Amino acid sequence: MNVGGPTRSQGDPKIAATLVEAMEAAAHEDPDALTHGFHAWPARMHRAIARTVIARATREGERVLDPFCGSGTVLLEAMLAGRRSAGVDLNPLAGALVGVKCERRDLESRDAFEQLAELVGEASLERVQARERAIAKLPPSMIGWYGPHVLKELAGLLEEIRSVEDEADRRALEMVFSSLVVKLSKKRAETSQQEAEKRIRKGLSTEMFVRKAHELAQRWGTLDEALPEGAIAPRFFEGDSRELERLLGARTKARLILTSPPYGGTYDYHAQHALRLAWLGLDARAFARREMGARRSAAVDPDEAAEQWWDDVAAMLRGMERVLDRDGFIVLLMGDGRFGQLDVPLIPQLIEIAPHVGLELVASASQPRPAWGGGATREEHLVALKRAERRR
Repeated sequence: MNVGGPTRSQGDPKIAATLVEAMEAAAHEDPDALTHGFHAWPARMHRAIARTVIARATREGERVLDPFCGSGTVLLEAMLAGRRSAGVDLNPLAGALVGVKCERRDLESRDAFEQLAELVGEASLERVQARERAIAKLPPSMIGWYGPHVLKELAGLLEEIRSVEDEADRRALEMVFSSLVVKLSKKRAETSQQEAEKRIRKGLSTEMFVRKAHELAQRWGTLDEALPEGAIAPRFFEGDSRELERLLGARTKARLILTSPPYGGTYDYHAQHALRLAWLGLDARAFARREMGARRSAAVDPDEAAEQWWDDVAAMLRGMERVLDRDGFIVLLMGDGRFGQLDVPLIPQLIEIAPHVGLELVASASQPRPAWGGGATREEHLVALKRAERRR
């Protein structure tokens, strides 16, 4: 997410003050601490927002739910605060990454992991030197993102990772690998489909992998020191936020639902993670089919995409209301939508939809954001909703 700028607020003064505090904390704190920045994830929520809202809206032991959990920022901060937590995401990569980022490892385990990464790196370099055959199991459309020697080295490295017997170590090494496959491609940036000239010598991919594994072990160390005694690891459910009750069970309720849903017509999350998903062989068909507010849909038919966006936001809020504690809160970090030339301001949209799904908007804090591609100035909002009071 972007941070900073003048903050305006409205609604319940006490709740609005918390939202303002959270947004302004994000402007002054480093987002990369503990395991938060280990793996790139576009539009990740700032950890200061998650930490501030969790501290103000929940007590120890209460449940926090993130229905668009992504790389797990909210879940990690809930764990640090001694809260129970659960995350939901359509992206299968999210579950693997959350598990690694929220894993608690003691010194012995961390040392063993670093030694294992060194062994995997040595085996990979031996492959490179011996010019061993290795086949990248990627779709033809993705092969061109890599130089031939980089492609071959990454394929061999992944084979060595897959030979690791321990499941937890293998999963962690896969996430180390995942964190590098875009950097080692010809993609200009995480969110770009443009090529950039990169000179990557033989062996560099493996060296970066080993360094990144050491970095993860060090981050685990700082996390282990920061976690409270008896901290509970989050639960993860792969699925659709519009079906929370089915995924979690009718009896599971959350005191706080804190999440950052897609910004209408802004990103293509499936495209951003396509290389990683392909390398790891993850089934992302449901993710591609059901992603909300994708920019690619707006490119086909902006009016139809905007109409679908309203339906999706309503379904999303309805799903959240069904798993919310009676006195709980929903806090959303979202930006104004844009579909082609059509702007969809978030606050009026939520005000109109909320009563139809049993909710009411109680407060918001907003900051201006760059209007990429022209059009009206857009804003990013931190919005609090609760169950609507029933009138007799």
